[in-house]
Amino acid sequence: MSKDYVARDPRTGERIRLGKKRQTMIKAAFRAPQGPWNSLLPNQIRDLLEKKVSTIEVRWMDKRVLLDRLDAIRAITALPRTEDEYIHSTIINGLCSRSSQERLASLDVFLVGALRDSDEMMEMLDVMIDDPDRTVRKKARQVLIQCAPIFPSALEETIYRLLRSEENNIRNDAFHALSEASKQWPEVGVLHLDELIREEDVDLRRRGARILRTIAQRAGGAGWDLIGWSLDDEDPEVRRIASRTLPGLADSAPRIAQIMIEETLFDEDDEVRNNSLKALAKMEKDDSRTQTLILDGAKHKDPRIRLNCVKMLPIIMSGNNLRQTALDLISEEKEEEIIQYLNKMAIDISIEGSEDEKNRFLAPLPKTDDDDDAPKMPSLIAGKNKREEE
Repeated sequence: MSKDYVARDPRTGERIRLGKKRQTMIKAAFRAPQGPWNSLLPNQIRDLLEKKVSTIEVRWMDKRVLLDRLDAIRAITALPRTEDEYIHSTIINGLCSRSSQERLASLDVFLVGALRDSDEMMEMLDVMIDDPDRTVRKKARQVLIQCAPIFPSALEETIYRLLRSEENNIRNDAFHALSEASKQWPEVGVLHLDELIREEDVDLRRRGARILRTIAQRAGGAGWDLIGWSLDDEDPEVRRIASRTLPGLADSAPRIAQIMIEETLFDEDDEVRNNSLKALAKMEKDDSRTQTLILDGAKHKDPRIRLNCVKMLPIIMSGNNLRQTALDLISEEKEEEIIQYLNKMAIDISIEGSEDEKNRFLAPLPKTDDDDDAPKMPSLIAGKNKREEE
C-alpha cells in the first residue's frame, strides 16, 4: 500500500489538485493527535486495544502518565500502514460503542480511518451527527467540516439535510462544511446553491448567497447564473450579499459583470448600488456600454450615484464633449457638491481660466541666437578684464 494518501475525484478517479492548507491537513491526519498517547509503542497500543492490559504508564513532558484504552484509540495512527484494516475495524467498533468517551476518541481519529479505508465511514459519521450525546454530536459536526472537502460526494446528502436543520448551531456547522467543500470543489457549491436560492426560508437564501464569493471566480457560467438570480431576489439582504461579488467579477469576468452592473446600478438598495459602482469603476472605460452606464448614472435619482458617475466623466470623455455634457447636466442638477464638479468640467480653462491657467496653453517662445550667446558673455568680459589687469 502507498505510503502517502492521494486524494481522487470520487466520480472520475482522477487525482485532485489540493491547496497547501488541505495537503497539510491530510498529512497531519496520518499522525496521532498530540497528547501523552504519543509515547505509546505499537505493541502497547495493541495490548490496550485488545484489553490485555487495562493501563500502561509512560513518560510525557517529564511526567509519569497512566494511559488506558481511550488513549490507545487516539494513538492508533502509530501502527504501520500494513494494519490499515485493523485500524478501520477498531474505529468502526469504537463509533458503535455504548461509551460516549470511546465514541469521542474514535471521532478524534475518524479522518485517519476514512483516508485509509472510507468503507462505511461516511455512513457512520451521519449516524454520529444524530448521536444521543450532545458532545458527540458537536464533535461529529467538526469532523464533517474536515471531511467535506475530501469526500464531497459521500457527504452530499448529509450536508443537504443539516443545511435545513431548525437548530441554528447545526445549520451554522453545515454551511461551514459547505463553504470548505466549495473552496475545493466549486461544483459542490453550485449543486447545493442551485436549490438553496430557491428556498422560501430567507435565512437559507442569505446563507447560500454568502457562499457565492467562494465559487464566483471558479464556477464559470453556473456560478454566474446563481449570482444573477440572487441579485434579483426579493430580499434586499440577499441582493446585498450577492452584489459583493461584483467588484471581483469586474476583474475576472468583465463582460458578465457589465451585464449585472446594468441591472444593479439602479437597484433600490443603497449597498447594492454602491457595490455596483465599485465594479463599474473597475470596468474598461473605452467600452461603449460602460460609457452609457456612466452617463445614465450621472442622471440617476440618487445623488450619491450621480456624484460618483460625474467624477468618472473626465475618464470617458474630454474637450468640448465633456464641457457640453457637464452643461447639460448642470441645467437639471440641484445638489451643490455635484454642481461644483460639473462647473469645473464646463469651463474652458484656455479661455475662461486665470492668467496662470491660460498661460499653460500658450506655446513657448522660440529660441533666439541671443539666448544661446547670453550665458557666454560674462565669461568673455571676465577674460578681457583679466588681460587688462595683466
